[in-house]
Amino acid sequence: MSRRRILTLTLAVYSVMAATGLGWAAFRGRPLLLVHPAPWLELGPLAGHGASLGAGAAVALLTLALTRLWVPRFRWARELHVAFRDTLGDALDRVTVPILALCSGIGEELFFRGALQPSIGLVATSVIFGLVHLGPDRRFWPWTAWAVAMGFVLGAIHEATGSLAGPIVAHVWINHANLHYIAAFDPRAPDGDDRRRGPRLVGRRERR
Repeated sequence: MSRRRILTLTLAVYSVMAATGLGWAAFRGRPLLLVHPAPWLELGPLAGHGASLGAGAAVALLTLALTRLWVPRFRWARELHVAFRDTLGDALDRVTVPILALCSGIGEELFFRGALQPSIGLVATSVIFGLVHLGPDRRFWPWTAWAVAMGFVLGAIHEATGSLAGPIVAHVWINHANLHYIAAFDPRAPDGDDRRRGPRLVGRRERR
């Protein structure tokens, strides 16, 4: 898929998703989309945002560590990694990666955790979140299952602390780092190949 097409689809899809979430929340009388209307814990705004950010950062660090542990060791993780490389191709560069990470992380969190979850609950939202991460073939099934699990984790952070700050930060951080990893590391490359060591992400001009 070309870089231009990926960027166009990204901006279109996630802009609609974010706008839909904001519109739905406003319709339901909740203009403050970043705040859960009935959190499990009564922490207050400042403590709630702090706890949310701390939990989100911990989830992001654990997820990134597991990704780098699993891909070299498990076949299903390598197949998923390669599937993303095959799908995204050479489109992942210094411009595309941060745009993809920001748009997907913010758009999905505003829609799913911010707008949908308070309306239909944590379980239903997490399942739907996983279903929209279905891929074109069986190699993407672990991604779908992981999305369901992450839906529960990020949803629980939002529901417990009352703040969407942590889920947004975690989502953007994970997507940015893992897109970088997908672009940099090719598990099919032979030992000693630069792609096997994971070179730095380069811009399109540097690839020439």
